[in-house]
Amino acid sequence: MKAGRFTLQLLFLLLAPWYSHGQQSGQNAVLEDRLRDAQVSKKQLGNGSAITEVRFAGSLQPNIELGCIPISEVTSQFNPPALIYAAKKCVQEGQYTLAWILMTTGNGFAYYDIKRLADRSTSGALMVLFSRALSDLTADQNAKGEKATNEFLADPEQVKAYCTELKRIGPPTYEPQWAIRHGIGAYQEPRDGHYLTNVDTKALWEEVLKNRCTPNS
Repeated sequence: MKAGRFTLQLLFLLLAPWYSHGQQSGQNAVLEDRLRDAQVSKKQLGNGSAITEVRFAGSLQPNIELGCIPISEVTSQFNPPALIYAAKKCVQEGQYTLAWILMTTGNGFAYYDIKRLADRSTSGALMVLFSRALSDLTADQNAKGEKATNEFLADPEQVKAYCTELKRIGPPTYEPQWAIRHGIGAYQEPRDGHYLTNVDTKALWEEVLKNRCTPNS
């Protein structure tokens, strides 16, 4: 359901601390816009208590629907939610190595996205995405995924082949609305629109590559 007026007021009070003390009333148009189209739901917990979940329109959404695809079919236009949900399909099909490859690629893309964004309230977007997408995996699926991950990272040839593909793909070329729409406009400076202007994007992508192109010793 959409948020009612009372709910909007309450959520606004809860989220307002994200703003810096220097911001004045009337400068929270982003938050007001997010709350206007927010979907609010209640989730019952096992201990009998309930939590209220707020989802902003467009937040954490895939920009394309993918199946369990090989890395050779991945492009720089696929956003992290698209890759994470594709990885989940791989898990469901028992393709755990493919799942890891798509998941770590999505994770790297997300890191690259969020580090460039000026809105500091987007910092938790990836954690929430993982929770929504993967929280219903079974213990057996998680164990098999961990085993496949460790085996992959211990094989220098597999890591090298993956790294070659990641370099081919290059840094993300989509607009990271999945993360932008998760934020509430708690901007840092210096910025140009949604993006920080003091980020070395080349060095940032090199960091993503380094963290994924080094096999475990």
